[in-house]
Amino acid sequence: MKRPFISLCISLLIGIVGAYLLNYSISIYYVLYATIIALVVLLFYERVFAIFILLTVVTLGAYLYGQSIAGDILLNSAPLNTVINVKVLKEGSVKKGFSEYEVEILSLSTDKINKNVKVNKNAQLKIYQSLGRESVLNVDDIIEIDNTRVIKLLQNMNVGKSNSYELFLKSKGIEYILEVNSENIKFNSNSYCKPIGIRHISYRMKIYLEDFLDSTLDFENSNILKSIVFGNQGYLSKDKLSVFSKTGTAHIMAVSGLHVGLIVIVVDRFLKLIKIARNNRLYFIVAILIFYAYMVYFPVSIVRAGIMYILYVIAYFLQRRYDGINALFFIAFILLIYRPMTIFSISFQLSFIATLSILLLNPIFNEKLSKKIGFVGTLLSVTLAAQIGTLPIMAYHFKQISIISLLTNLLIVPILGPMLSIVFVSVLFGTISFRLGYLINQITNQLLNYINWISTKCAIIPYGSFEINEVKLTYIFGYYIILAIIYFIYKQKEKSNFKEEGLVNTYEL
Repeated sequence: MKRPFISLCISLLIGIVGAYLLNYSISIYYVLYATIIALVVLLFYERVFAIFILLTVVTLGAYLYGQSIAGDILLNSAPLNTVINVKVLKEGSVKKGFSEYEVEILSLSTDKINKNVKVNKNAQLKIYQSLGRESVLNVDDIIEIDNTRVIKLLQNMNVGKSNSYELFLKSKGIEYILEVNSENIKFNSNSYCKPIGIRHISYRMKIYLEDFLDSTLDFENSNILKSIVFGNQGYLSKDKLSVFSKTGTAHIMAVSGLHVGLIVIVVDRFLKLIKIARNNRLYFIVAILIFYAYMVYFPVSIVRAGIMYILYVIAYFLQRRYDGINALFFIAFILLIYRPMTIFSISFQLSFIATLSILLLNPIFNEKLSKKIGFVGTLLSVTLAAQIGTLPIMAYHFKQISIISLLTNLLIVPILGPMLSIVFVSVLFGTISFRLGYLINQITNQLLNYINWISTKCAIIPYGSFEINEVKLTYIFGYYIILAIIYFIYKQKEKSNFKEEGLVNTYEL
């Protein structure tokens, strides 16, 4: 097969989604039986070996789905008096009456089990605040909680929208929700001797950057820039987030391939400016991307874009041709093997479909548009390709379609590269002189004022966006089937024209 990971990834998807829809999990023995059959077929019927391999991968997908919803035996039956040790993985968000943290469950003990039993599961910790007793936790804090209500996600499986929030949590690797009152939290002595690792350093760097941006930018502009840099829409008010959603520019607040591309461009230009050799620049950029991924807690979109860049660097050093489409499906295959529930992540769906659309459709649009309107055509072709690919996914999840998104993206996206370059310079000089960093960031302030003004004005354009009540899955599948047919017909016609031109040239010679 020319691009084997396309078939392998699709087979794995069929297994995972099929098991979810049928609410059925299978034993590891079925995977072993399928593997043995495939090997026997290889010995006697080599031509159909590929088919049996794909069927084995389908079986593997169903098995992995079952494993991902099984949970831990002790946690599944944990009584209320269970003492649980957890480690904070991500800073919390404050809700009405409680706060939420993403944690790793390290160990647990009960009256029946005197010693701590090691557990390695991620959970969402909900701390209900008592009057006069508020708990504020930091990344890498280790705490002990008791009288905890342990809720296993997807324990009452009903295929439908009622599971959407639990599927979202599962797609992030979270398997349980822990509910506890603040008076039942006790800091573990290990919290006071935290290891200094890359996660801790990246967290401290993030805190520093947040403070620096808050000190050098207007309040609203600082929140917008923090949302762009860290891919966290929690900095924005609901009204402001609605503005970006209506104009189709909310994607700049979600860490994606756009962010990776901007980091690569900004860092590469800076290193080139100080005369760093190309090979060393590539090493340094990869290191920066890994550090940034730690800073934003490894969302699936940054993992996808980061690994694609790393594969490109590997291909460069090995002097091999880089195949973006095969690389994309290879990454999807590995991510789904590692965490099957990732398929239900909106970020995963948008990131991979947008990238695939750009890889397939952008060359077609760019060839037509760049000749007519130059750089604007190049930018328009990328935006158009991504939006055609993600249109039904956006409509399904967000119940909204933006008509003016092409215009707003053309007006805003080109600003991001220069703006982030200026921010990078301001942070760099700010470490030497805060006053100098502040002065440089006033340019950033004006650019953010422009982005704010454009998005606000475009959001109030009549019929600029419209809401959709419901999008059925059959409509989505139908859309992509029609799109695939149109693409296939176009490529076949293109090949036919190429052959005809070749024959004409041969005849003329």
